[in-house]
Amino acid sequence: MELSPDYDGNQTDDTLIVSGGVVITWILSVVTVFGNSLVILAFITEKSLRSNPAHLFILNLSVADFFIGAFSFPLFTLWLMFGNWPFGEGVCKMWLIINYTACAVSVCGITLISLDRYWMLKLKLKYRQFQTTKRVTLMILFSWAVILPFYTIPILFWKKFRGVGLQKDGYLKECKSAQSTAYQFINVFVYLLIPLTIIIYLNCAVFKEIRHRTRTNPLSITVLSTQRNVNTAISSMRRNRKSAVTLAALVSAFFICWTPYYVVVIWRIVSNQTPDYTVLRVVLYLLFSNSAINPFLYALTNLKIRNVFFKFLRLKCFK
Repeated sequence: MELSPDYDGNQTDDTLIVSGGVVITWILSVVTVFGNSLVILAFITEKSLRSNPAHLFILNLSVADFFIGAFSFPLFTLWLMFGNWPFGEGVCKMWLIINYTACAVSVCGITLISLDRYWMLKLKLKYRQFQTTKRVTLMILFSWAVILPFYTIPILFWKKFRGVGLQKDGYLKECKSAQSTAYQFINVFVYLLIPLTIIIYLNCAVFKEIRHRTRTNPLSITVLSTQRNVNTAISSMRRNRKSAVTLAALVSAFFICWTPYYVVVIWRIVSNQTPDYTVLRVVLYLLFSNSAINPFLYALTNLKIRNVFFKFLRLKCFK
């Protein structure tokens, strides 16, 4: 997230735009922290959520989104208010590491959820034995272990790469990492194009399989069918459809919120030009909003998480 808050337009317009941006980012920050805190609380209080290993992927995504809301938004808002980066180089590096890592983990989290839903359909009855808590935990830890150094190393050693340091007054005008054009291309390729391709493929496979099972009517009752087999088949179909709805909601929100930002990033790299200020702001706020939307999507598609929201908000009449 290296979009600068600087603006060279009319002073009145500048003030209005900055003020509007500050309000938007504070709202997004509060909503993101609040929503994801409730999701995390749901996992702490609801044993049934923790008992399903696949739900840990949602918890992982919620933790990443919480970091974005708790750290990325507030510091970006203050940067926007001051017009400079007022916290020094050390805080800037910390902010960049958290910002980039959390956003990349979010993308990776959507990919892992898509992969999990694909396995659920393909493995069928073997899925429960395959997708264990240990396996899910290792997948999540591995994603953090790969992503964290990918951003930490270049950011911590940017002086060596580009000689970027503090200004004489002790402040940085902007908080930017020392990414070369080649590194930015790698970043876009590894953390956007590859996950995007995987997500599209897995989701197409999931919905194709669900449609195939629906059309072939797997719940037909034969003479040899038992009530238990029928009930199991019905339960499995409902679970698959519910998982597909959850996946569709998360992936749709991801594409809507992330695609414009990366289109701008790729255009900026290729053309070596700075896009219009308003365009930069819109795509950045849209990207940030994904972290605010996700927890409410969980609540809409998961009864246990929804109950925690209702309980906290005391909205029992809307259950």
